[in-house]
Amino acid sequence: MAELEELYKSLLGETKEESFSLNDLLKIVKVYWDFLLKYWWIVVVVGLLGGVFGLIYACVRTTKYEARYVFTIGGSSSSASQMGSISALLGLGSNSMGAFSGDNILELFKSRSLVENTLLSPTVYNGDTITFMEYALICDSVRVKCMEREDLDEETEEGKVSICDVEFPYGQQRSTFTRVQDSILLAKAGALLQANVSVEKRDKKLSYVEYAFTYSDEDFAKAFAASHLAQVSSFYVNTKTELSRLNISSFQIQADSVRKELDKALSSRAYYADGNMNAVRQSVGVQLRKLDTDIQILATSYAEMIKNIEVLKLDLARETPLIQVIDHPVFPLPNDKMRKAKAIVIGGFLGGFLSCLALVAFCYYLQMKEQLVTEASVLPAEKKEDEV
Repeated sequence: MAELEELYKSLLGETKEESFSLNDLLKIVKVYWDFLLKYWWIVVVVGLLGGVFGLIYACVRTTKYEARYVFTIGGSSSSASQMGSISALLGLGSNSMGAFSGDNILELFKSRSLVENTLLSPTVYNGDTITFMEYALICDSVRVKCMEREDLDEETEEGKVSICDVEFPYGQQRSTFTRVQDSILLAKAGALLQANVSVEKRDKKLSYVEYAFTYSDEDFAKAFAASHLAQVSSFYVNTKTELSRLNISSFQIQADSVRKELDKALSSRAYYADGNMNAVRQSVGVQLRKLDTDIQILATSYAEMIKNIEVLKLDLARETPLIQVIDHPVFPLPNDKMRKAKAIVIGGFLGGFLSCLALVAFCYYLQMKEQLVTEASVLPAEKKEDEV
């Protein structure tokens, strides 16, 4: 230990020579190495314990399954601008949904309301149609636990509301939800968004988007991911084209109104002609020509409106965005299940490594303690010599 103390002082530049060589460093390393060899059995025991803990962790760890989609969003921006100009010419509003342009569409996948809508959408489980919320409670073993402790709930939780007393049946209107149902649904949607939903672009220069959903149940992960993607796609398309569809509907109403006036003019002309079939008065001919003129004007206006409506519909079809799926999840889904052998090796390695660090620290502590004791015994002797 004294030799090691001198080496430390040499390392810190406290010796007279104030030099430190590679040979001195190797001597220090050898001291620690000898100390580790002396207590090798501690490293082995802790490593074995780490392997056991790794095996236990691999057995009790919940496996997560991942349903991943790769898609691109189609849609012609040129047709959108063309439709905006046509709408302006027709005196209608233009469709400028800037909030849904670029990467902002990715935020729709992180929308709480869309996740809640997905949780309340129907799915099939064991031949029964239930909501994804009920499916999630089944996958989380909540319903099983409720069945096992049904009597306990009635005895010890009287007057309290537990999740065992709440259901999310398919077909129930959201407006009829109780406060407890809303709270549970909100909590579940928030948990899924935080830990289970991820969406990102592979490359900023490309338009490919990756959407992934992970869950502890393989069937639930695949079904929920498909339904969530459908919810986002439907909301995006409907919102993106809402104003355009309103413009077409408004113009169709105007065209229907002109058609009614045209039908009235045709009927009036027919009735007037039938009532004055044998008349030879000039006024009858003049009136018929006036009616024919009105009919021609209305017919021309109606034909033009129908033409414009067809143009608007064609542009709407071109403008309507489409989420084109490139890759979709298939069974078996990728998972993060840890192999037992791998867990044992990792646990054993970590246990052995941490035990080595602890032994090195303990060795250093003993050396420092011995150094302090030595210095404490030397100081009184030096004082006596000085006094003499």
